[in-house]
Amino acid sequence: MERPPLRFPRFLPFVAASVLAACGGGADDPGDGPGPDGDPGGPCVRTLSEKLTAATTWAPGEQQCTYAVTGVVEVSGALTIAPGTVVRFGPNAGLLMTATGSLNAVGTEAAPITFTGTTATPGFWKGLAFKSNNPANVLEHVVISYAGSEDSFCCDFFYGPGGSIEARAAVLLGSQLQDSITQVRITDTTVEKSGTLGLFAFNKARLPGFSRNLFRGNLGAPVTVSLSIASALDATSIYSGNSATNPSANGDNTVHLLAAPEADTATAQTLHKLDVPYGISTGVPNTTVEYAGALTVEPGVRLQFEAESGLRITATGSLVARGTAAAPIVFTGRTETPGSWKGISIRSTNANNVIASARVSHGGSDPFCCDSFTSAGDIRANISLGGGNSGRGRLQLTDSLVSQGAGWGVFVFKDSTLTQSANTFDGNTGTVGYQNPPFAP
Repeated sequence: MERPPLRFPRFLPFVAASVLAACGGGADDPGDGPGPDGDPGGPCVRTLSEKLTAATTWAPGEQQCTYAVTGVVEVSGALTIAPGTVVRFGPNAGLLMTATGSLNAVGTEAAPITFTGTTATPGFWKGLAFKSNNPANVLEHVVISYAGSEDSFCCDFFYGPGGSIEARAAVLLGSQLQDSITQVRITDTTVEKSGTLGLFAFNKARLPGFSRNLFRGNLGAPVTVSLSIASALDATSIYSGNSATNPSANGDNTVHLLAAPEADTATAQTLHKLDVPYGISTGVPNTTVEYAGALTVEPGVRLQFEAESGLRITATGSLVARGTAAAPIVFTGRTETPGSWKGISIRSTNANNVIASARVSHGGSDPFCCDSFTSAGDIRANISLGGGNSGRGRLQLTDSLVSQGAGWGVFVFKDSTLTQSANTFDGNTGTVGYQNPPFAP
């Protein structure tokens, strides 16, 4: 991937009281002396608690100032942060970029920008919340530490069992109540020691140029995103915490993928091989994740499904999961016991549908909706083709292991087509079943 050029902010002159480029004087400036918690913090500390409505620049300046944020500061103008700037946040403080605001934090390898808490405790401050689609939103050569408090930003939730679940993370994109797209470019950035997740992105968020990031020591998962934007996650980033300089694992070393509205999945997506597995619907059991576009899974990808959850490719979608002998693709349950997750349901007749050099195991917990017919009742399987009242499916299955299912290895509903070769079926209740004629091998 071509590395984007570094962007250095242009320092603005004092055109308004809110432009804080030089860090000198002002009633809110404590002057020389110790910073929060006794940290020297440089010769001066600038305290921020009001909304930022005008174009603003934060920079250390000649006095090597730091910035102290108390409460949640809403940014509705353009906030630019210069290389080497240190911003310290008080308890449950944070930055919230509104629809008209932006945050352009571009550091350098030698002079990164630091966002941290005044106390070095995971979850001490809220984090950075973006509800803005401004292309100026950039985090580059940034370190974000000790954010992700249990106190979420307003209205950041998604729907799960029993109602809404609050989304809490060191970096958060979008909102359940916001229909417009949110975007942030994140490169060469470290997100560490969050009290919850490292990064959470709603289904209408965008992560252009996401690359070379490091997630380590977060108490929750490194990243949670909607399946509708999963291809933005790149293999050059480290999600396991196992960097050469600090091998600190996250509390849940999986990248979580959540279901998205079907309309948001009608695009081509590729699940890249990461250094951790994907957790499908983690924490949201009994979920059918539907995909209406072209979904490609790279060799070596491992997908772990939450209890009673499953993947369904709809009539307009397709699934290309082509592994290799050296790097098979794995579809399994988060708990690897027979029948821990639903399995894979293909209701698409796309000729591209293929599962090759893969391992599909522990499915068949319960049927997908309406997978039944009069003579046999509900059908459970690791892989099912067709189903419902009129659904049809098509799949080429080769060189794969289908095992330990609490039902059929593969079940083929009426008017569906299975082409298979060189597969192994082991530990399932049945191998391959057909609705018409019933249960013919």
